[in-house]
Amino acid sequence: MFVSFQSLPRKILLLAVYAAALTANGLAAWADIRLPAVGATNITDVLGNVQGGLQRGTRILNKTDITASYTSDDTSGWSAFADVQFTDATNFSGVLVGDAQTVSNIDAPAGLRLANAWIAKDFGGRGGFKTGIIDLNTEFDVQSTGALFLNSAFGIGPDFSQSGRSGPSIFPNTGLGLVGWWLPGGHWQLKAGLFEGSPGDPSHPGRTSFSTTGSDGALVVMEARNHLTPDFVIGAGTWRYTEAFDAIDPSRGRLRGNSGFYAIADGLLWAAPEGEKTGLSGWLRAGFADRRINPVGLAMSGGLTYTGPFGRLADQAGFAFSRVGFGMPARQAALINGGAIGEAETTLEATYGFNVNSHLSVQPDVQYVISPSGDPALRDALVLGSRFIATW
Repeated sequence: MFVSFQSLPRKILLLAVYAAALTANGLAAWADIRLPAVGATNITDVLGNVQGGLQRGTRILNKTDITASYTSDDTSGWSAFADVQFTDATNFSGVLVGDAQTVSNIDAPAGLRLANAWIAKDFGGRGGFKTGIIDLNTEFDVQSTGALFLNSAFGIGPDFSQSGRSGPSIFPNTGLGLVGWWLPGGHWQLKAGLFEGSPGDPSHPGRTSFSTTGSDGALVVMEARNHLTPDFVIGAGTWRYTEAFDAIDPSRGRLRGNSGFYAIADGLLWAAPEGEKTGLSGWLRAGFADRRINPVGLAMSGGLTYTGPFGRLADQAGFAFSRVGFGMPARQAALINGGAIGEAETTLEATYGFNVNSHLSVQPDVQYVISPSGDPALRDALVLGSRFIATW
């Protein structure tokens, strides 16, 4: 049985959340009482596939988030966070590019969903826990430097994001989870998480739903990070589903052991004399998944960003790459079904972000996708566009 968040009309619920946000801020100012901090962000991507891929064309993608956060004003260490999210159904990659890694990280099915709703407890900086509806990628497999880029591969790795029936508990299908962390030393952090094995409703992707049957099992994630300096970290993580999955090769039936692991190095490489976190940052990531069950067996990514180019301290410029390797079982299955998959897909991205004012930023972007989805029938795709981020 699924419990769905879609019982109210999307537009009515979205307007209600906006009204509640304005009312809460007004009451807090008038009564001088402590209320959750409320904010809103709207991201719009205007993207055009000008060469190769499935077909040429331009699309507008949009994602709106309304958030409320609360932190106790005493030493109890309690905090809470909620995020209501709305997206359209542009499907830019699926209709125009045909790539496996997804050109825009806001590309998702249309829907109004509760993306996050959790409470957390911190035990004096030595450890803590978080429980509720949790986006796994806010806790695990995070590349801070990669957050600048538009392509989905520079968030959670494609080897991990492909897993499960409809992906792990990440945008746009988040689910229930429990995360705990421990800091055994000044620069070490250990984390473990337990998540729904099949978040959302696989028959309605992007809809907030919770399975109450328990038949989908669970996803277990563990990660260790070592902060070599305050601004540079290395880490490694592993994940595993408790339930069995259909093998790519039908003759092998259902298999247990759907798992993978990843390693990350991420942080500031050179600090510019201007200070204010300016300078050159970079990251490298490699991830592996069970090729018997998952099409992508290997994913590698990395990139460089520079904060403060041309003396503009808030600007960021960056270049990144991501390459996914398709496993032999997936390639053989494609041949059996009359198609073909090559060894890999590679995406290159260059971007530049700048602030227009305190509420609006603009980010021109160029992506070049080599061998989209490994399909030899598709020409390399060139995508041009820009991202617009408005915050309140």
